Amino acid sequence: AADLTILPQPTRITQEEGHFRLSSRTPIHVADGLWNPATRFVEDVAEVVTLKAPQGESKRAGGIRLHLDKTLPTEGYRMAVTPREIRIEGGSEAGVYYALQSLRQLVVAHQDRIPCCTIEDAPNFAYRGAHMDVVRHFFTVEEVKRYLDILAAHKLNRLHWHLTDDQGWRIEIKRYPELTALASKRNETLIGHCLRSTTYDGIPYGPYFFTQEEIRDIVKYAAERYIEVIPEIDMPGHMVATLASYPHLGCRDEKFEVRTRWGISKDVLCVGKESTFEFVEGVLDEVFSLFPSKYIHLGGDECPRLRWKECPHCQKRIQEEGLKNEDELQSYFMHRVEKMLAKHNRKMIGWDEIIYGGINKSATIMLWNDRNRAKAISLGNDVILTPKYYCYMDYYQTKRPLSNKEG
Repeated sequence: AADLTILPQPTRITQEEGHFRLSSRTPIHVADGLWNPATRFVEDVAEVVTLKAPQGESKRAGGIRLHLDKTLPTEGYRMAVTPREIRIEGGSEAGVYYALQSLRQLVVAHQDRIPCCTIEDAPNFAYRGAHMDVVRHFFTVEEVKRYLDILAAHKLNRLHWHLTDDQGWRIEIKRYPELTALASKRNETLIGHCLRSTTYDGIPYGPYFFTQEEIRDIVKYAAERYIEVIPEIDMPGHMVATLASYPHLGCRDEKFEVRTRWGISKDVLCVGKESTFEFVEGVLDEVFSLFPSKYIHLGGDECPRLRWKECPHCQKRIQEEGLKNEDELQSYFMHRVEKMLAKHNRKMIGWDEIIYGGINKSATIMLWNDRNRAKAISLGNDVILTPKYYCYMDYYQTKRPLSNKEG
């Protein structure tokens, strides 16, 4: 079907002769309570064509007709475009919504003359996600919603929302107000290459964070587009912004500053102190109230062991728990926090470094390091593939070094 370009490419698509004429008089007939997909579609195509508000079922033929068919895959759909009507059947509300996203692409490409065709589609992967880091570079509520619109248009169903890191804390936690009072801003930001540059802009960055009300609004907006928002609260590493607000949570009795450059810091949460786990549980209790997602991402990546080796509290924890080394100390930390999630019927996602000291079968591995691929897959846990050389946008598109003139 050369004239029918739909992304991602459907499982099966056949072009027929003729067109369906779309106009402001075209009715949208909604069956099986499919009001939300229909309403979203009217909004999505408004810049191209003004459609009437969706209405209930009608015995009269014609228009766009939406139905459920539970024999189809959950997120699958079937769409038949004839000169008289467009009939859409989905395995769920999400399936109908994805069908309408395909139809939306046809409307954008062909305006009011939709080519007659038959499309059958279902996703190959249950988890289809994209990452958004609002720590290093903050995005407004409207910008996050625009990103969600882009994900929805391409039938992605997960937003992995990176909310905390060394360079800032972006989520309001009412129990710990210093996280937004201090950790949401940094003194300046590195300019240039993340590893080679020593130049800073000298401009204070922040305070930037999302209020709990804003987060609920974004989560609701995403759910209306069949996207699950999965928060990442990175721990026990990537926590310098937290230590700047609550330094007693670190291994060293020192004052910390929110990190102004990228990379990895040696300063991490102290696993030997019970106050660390009290803090984590307090934060997660509020995270649970904001995000209904099945998964919570706990990071677990790039956590140097140096401070733990030097820390009497951490070394005492290793001895008391019968742990072999600092790798197992991190696993001890992740296991304890995973139990906090389990109490609320949530599941843990962690970057692939969580495998080093051993993990539970219930943990989901987000695989980004090629060197850990074979081991991570062999464990039998669920694995989300995010290979850095293929999926990360901060890598050069060529191995050839760029000249100064090229940027």
